[in-house]
Amino acid sequence: MRIEKSVSFLEVLQIALLVALACATLFAYDPELKSDLAQRRQAVMEKMGNRGMLILFSKKLRPYSGDVVYEFRQENNLFYLTGIRQRDITLVLIPQNLTYREILFLPDQNPRRELWTGKMLSPEEAAKTSGIENVWSASEFERFIDSVLYGRPYRTNRYLQSREYRDFVKDLQRGEAEVFLLMEPRPGLTGEMSREFEFANRLRERFTGIQTKDASKIFDQLRVIKSPYEIKQLQEAIDITIEAHLRAMKHLHPGAWEYEIEAVIEYVFKRHNSFDWAFPSIVASGPNATVLHYQKSQRQTKDGELLLIDIGAEYNYYAADITRTVPVNGKFTTEQAGIYQLVLDAQNAAMALVKPGSSLSAIHQKAVEVLKEGLFRLGLITDKSGDQYRVFFPHGVGHFLGLDVHDVGRREHLQPGMVLTVEPGIYVRDDSLERLAGRGVVQEELEKIRAALNKYMHIGVRIEDDVLVTEEGYELLSKDAPREIAEIEALVGRDQEIGVRSQESGARR
Repeated sequence: MRIEKSVSFLEVLQIALLVALACATLFAYDPELKSDLAQRRQAVMEKMGNRGMLILFSKKLRPYSGDVVYEFRQENNLFYLTGIRQRDITLVLIPQNLTYREILFLPDQNPRRELWTGKMLSPEEAAKTSGIENVWSASEFERFIDSVLYGRPYRTNRYLQSREYRDFVKDLQRGEAEVFLLMEPRPGLTGEMSREFEFANRLRERFTGIQTKDASKIFDQLRVIKSPYEIKQLQEAIDITIEAHLRAMKHLHPGAWEYEIEAVIEYVFKRHNSFDWAFPSIVASGPNATVLHYQKSQRQTKDGELLLIDIGAEYNYYAADITRTVPVNGKFTTEQAGIYQLVLDAQNAAMALVKPGSSLSAIHQKAVEVLKEGLFRLGLITDKSGDQYRVFFPHGVGHFLGLDVHDVGRREHLQPGMVLTVEPGIYVRDDSLERLAGRGVVQEELEKIRAALNKYMHIGVRIEDDVLVTEEGYELLSKDAPREIAEIEALVGRDQEIGVRSQESGARR
């Protein structure tokens, strides 16, 4: 890029305002977040057994094309402990230390880099945001590691010399020093080696007494339970996503292009300072609604079809994930309404099981029970006891939600503070008959199903909501997004109707 001309005072002022906005985004002091971060770091150190060393690195920039890179996004676990979005930072936790238990390594401010890419945090700003008192230059990191792993305490005065790092060095001497790194995902023999794996290899080659351990399980256990602060961020992302759904429904009309609807959605995201989408928006009409992760948005909607909208805003790194399926012309056909109501019934039955002590597998099975009965009643399957239903419902009923749209968490029993999605669906595709045959359905049974397949062909319905597990049961965080057939029909195309009425009233005047 070349700058061809000098800029006016007004343009300079505009640039200054943009830089100020960028700085506000980069450095946003929030006392509640600062307190939350301190508690999270303490919890991580306790999970480490209050010993060893944890090292978290920023993600690297990824090339997009030529000298263009993808927009930087902080590594989730590093953001979880620091609240800092700036690249090239490193966090070290050493629980046994007296003074230097938490150390943040921060790039030095660089006027040349700031000229091109904007404001960099000062040590004071990083400390104020994160609550980490020890903010050192990133150039010190390797000297620090060398010093500590050779048993030479770093940045200590004579008084602290014999006490700071003492327990960690003793573990080193016994061959029991643990260094925790994010070792997932595992690269295998041919996959790309992450910075963490490369660093672990260097440690093992050059120092004795080191045991490298995967820190992923620690974060899996902690991040799955959301704090009140995190729930606020999730609710903000969810509220933005709901508004986007409502705007999309009101804008929808036969002939609208999928990309038009996507533009409406992402305008709402940006208008509310959503950092980005949590995942590429799925705006799928007609047969595209039966493609689970359709993302092209290149088809024109048609009268009498459905439009499936699966979207999620991201706010302060926290993700929403809400799906609605709506009629393009504002009115469900009998067949569409039959499938839609079945999916809604399955979702309601599944959500009723969301409570402490329940599990994702139990919630999934409840949805499956309802869907099997309904698919059998509609004539789309001939056997409720087998897995024919998998042709029409091929995915799980939900996942955990947080810093990732498919957030950490396994199949553990639900606890208060967990946030998950509940998202049953039915998809009738051109290849459904072949897929049934692939599951062993004999020709005679296939012929019984054929008429129902033709009747419901290209109907794809998914309804997805975001749910918080509470002490008593659950709270539907996305409750303001309409789910009932009548509610949806009352909204679709409203902007178009208002436009027509305005024109008519204008003509009368």
